[in-house]
Parts: sequence; C-alpha cells; structure tokens
Amino acid sequence: MRKIISLLIISFIAIPLFSSSISALSRADAVLTSNDTEYAFSHNPAFLAAKNYSISIPVNVRLYNAKALLSNDIIRHINDLGSEDEERVLNSLLDILREFNSTMPLMRLSERISFSAGGFGMNLSLKEEVVTSGGSVGTTLSASILAELSSAFAFQCDWDEYSLEIGVKPKLLYSVATSPVGIDTAVGILIDNSIADNVSLNRSKAVALDAGAYASFPHGLRAAIVLRDIGFSADEGFPSKAFSLDAALGYGVSWSFLSLDLEAGLRDITGVRTSVDLMRAFNAGLSIGITDFITINAGINGGYPSFGAELDLFFVNIAVAYYYQDYGVVYGLSPRDVLALEVSLSF
Repeated sequence: MRKIISLLIISFIAIPLFSSSISALSRADAVLTSNDTEYAFSHNPAFLAAKNYSISIPVNVRLYNAKALLSNDIIRHINDLGSEDEERVLNSLLDILREFNSTMPLMRLSERISFSAGGFGMNLSLKEEVVTSGGSVGTTLSASILAELSSAFAFQCDWDEYSLEIGVKPKLLYSVATSPVGIDTAVGILIDNSIADNVSLNRSKAVALDAGAYASFPHGLRAAIVLRDIGFSADEGFPSKAFSLDAALGYGVSWSFLSLDLEAGLRDITGVRTSVDLMRAFNAGLSIGITDFITINAGINGGYPSFGAELDLFFVNIAVAYYYQDYGVVYGLSPRDVLALEVSLSF
C-alpha cells in the first residue's frame, strides 16, 4: 500500500492558479459569455446569478503528449512502473519521458465540489499534476497539490430585453510542492518508499479576488468582462500572478432541437505588448447542441485548435477534449497535444 501511495504522489501533481473544465477546454476556453453556473468558479463569477440552485461535482484527468504516449505501449509502461525491478522501472520511465522537453506537465488530475443558491456559492477544488523539466537523462520530476477554497456572490438586473449580471469571487489558494527529483530518485521512490523521506516539501498560500460582469442584449448578443487576481498576495515561493483582464463577445441562437453558441475574445489583455502576445491572447469557440443530450465543441486558443464533445444524461455529464498547448522557449516551436476526460455529477 505504501508503494502505491508513493506512486500516486509522484504521478499526480498540481500547479495552475486558473483551472478549466474539460467542456470549456474543448471550446478553447471561450465560455466567458456562456452564462452557465458550471463556469462560475473557473471563468466568470457573474454566472452564479443564472440559477437559483446548483450542485456540481466534476472529476477530470488530462494526459499530456497524448499521441506519443498512447502509441508507445502505455499499458506495458504502467505494468513496468508497478514492478519491483529497478531496471524495468528506469527504462520505462525514460521511454515515457523522451518525448518531453522544457518544463511541462505529464498528467493532471482535478476534483471539485461546488454549490450555489440565490446568487451565492461555495467552491472547493483540488488539482494534482506531474511536471517534467529538462530532457533525456537530465529530466527532473516535481510534485505539488493546489487547493482552492472560494466563495462568490452575484446579482442580476433586468431591463426589458437587456440583462446585466455582476459577480465577485474571493479565493484562498494553498499549495504543497516537492523539490525536483532526478530520474534515479524517482525510480527509488517507486521501488522503495523510504527514499521519499529525502524529498523536501514547500508549502505556501495566496489570496486574491476575481470579479466579472455578463450582459445580454436582444437578438442573442452577449458580452462579458472579467478581472482576475485583484490584490493578489502570496507567500514567498508561490507562483506569482499579476492582475489580468479578459473580455469577450458572444452570440447564441436555437432552432427546434439545435442550438448554437459562438464567442470570440481576448485573455490577459493587460499583458499584450506585441503581435505574438495578441495571437496568444485571442481565443474563439463554438458549441453546437443537438437536443439536450449531445454537444459538439471546437475552438482556437493562442493559434492552436481544440475539439470535444459532451454527453449529458440527466444528472451525469461526460466530456472529452483534445487540444494543444505550447511549451517551447520560443512560442510556436513546441506544441504538445492533450487528451482530457471529465465525468461530472450536477444537479
């Protein structure tokens, strides 16, 4: 059991201050104007005014470098990593990591539980992620768990065919991270749990405030603006986060059993300095609903495409996404594909 626990520790690690549902990722994160409580705690707190009551419990997993890993006999590697043979574990781990370079994730697991009622909501989320750095035999692995506890409040004003929703979300972030370890040490942890005692842990916390607004107009037109990490304050060692501003325009229409949602916007507008920054900030997505059960999504984020689908069966939602992220020193030189799956209970 101790060996299995140590394997999980080295296999699931957390990092980002901004998380996203899989359905949003399949739309290139273009959901600032979707007005769905599913995105209230990850994208726009104003969405809490959309429903009187909701409960959401999603769990998702993301596999980075998915195409390379799945075509590299991943089942055999999983068996090898669980063996007691040091040489098998070492060879398998090196074979898995040979497609990774620079600093990038290997796998991420996220869990969340949130509820809302009368425009007020609470959220608790955990994000775990394996992070690789370097390359070849010089690769290191690090581990962390990021927890976010947040509350939010939103209200809505209506004028004939016009509507305005405004919401705020204070949040507390707590991170536990391991020091980077080399391949030999990682293999030792998998073989002998006692080696894990030599890995140091760094703990840190941060607080910040997000605020968002959503407006709807006649003929299906929508607009949204979100300010993130206002007054961000963190312990030394916590990843720094500057205040950012996101904005988007959207359009939605439905015909019989079909519906269409479109959105285009800019993320982190305050950080745009060059044409490359502008390309990285731009995102656009579309969602096609077929009855109330099936949704097809697509989008483009920072110049990279994303695709996905959702199946909604009563209170169970299953979402899958395939998208790209860039991890090169120079943007555009090192895109990596990501395969993601989420199962969510929502009421």
